[in-house]
Amino acid sequence: MNFNKTIEELSKSCECVDPNDYIKDGLVHCYKCGTQKQITLPFIDATRTVYCICECEKKIRDLEADGFVVQQEKEHIEHLQTQGIQDEAFKQWTFDKDDGKNKNMDIAHIYADSFNDDFYPTGTGMLLWGNVGTGKTFMAACIANQLIKNNMPVLMTSFTKIINEIFSMKDKTEYFKQFNRYKLLIIDDLGTERQSDYAMEQVFNVVDERYKSGQPMIITTNLSVDELKKPKNLAYSRIYDRILEKCTPVSFSGKNYRQELRNEQMLWARDKFKK
Repeated sequence: MNFNKTIEELSKSCECVDPNDYIKDGLVHCYKCGTQKQITLPFIDATRTVYCICECEKKIRDLEADGFVVQQEKEHIEHLQTQGIQDEAFKQWTFDKDDGKNKNMDIAHIYADSFNDDFYPTGTGMLLWGNVGTGKTFMAACIANQLIKNNMPVLMTSFTKIINEIFSMKDKTEYFKQFNRYKLLIIDDLGTERQSDYAMEQVFNVVDERYKSGQPMIITTNLSVDELKKPKNLAYSRIYDRILEKCTPVSFSGKNYRQELRNEQMLWARDKFKK
């Protein structure tokens, strides 16, 4: 048999056969890796020779598949970011941008790393409070981006944005419930929203819906814990009570807030942050 002629003929009729391949033991073999491109299989009436991929082609396909998965993963994360983090600046605030000056970032790492196993099942959130420019929003955004990177849906927004969006909504109940699609809800700058009965009612609806769902939220605010416990406007009491019950206070004076916590969940969270 003229093997070269046979290979040449096979290569014209089958894409998997290369003119440089060779025949060994009656089967086509890859000239690159030396493994079979044909295999003999038993059927009911007879044995038949069918084509298969060689080892080097399998590796190429595996790499292509891995690349496709990586690309899909990247697109999925970008989609989560687009949905969950609406401020472009916040998307850039990640743990690798931390300068190490804010000691509270240790708490942020603990929260993000243990979120799925510890904090999400217990619905434990955080209240990041302190003066303007102390890094509260940066810390919250770092947590959000890390969780999104881990394929967890997170929404980072503000009460001001929520109030503006809901004004023209017909189905306000459904709007509030959609927040529960996210495993973590981050609301920035509590206390800067409009001080009106309408605004307060919408803030309460958001907090109350999250409270009833049992899922965690992170709140940042320039208000102190004392102001939250004793608000000047009593209409805010029912809002702040729910926040303080579910969110561990973290002071941005550089230390974790260490006064008497409201319940056993707060004590548990405090111990977690010490690790």
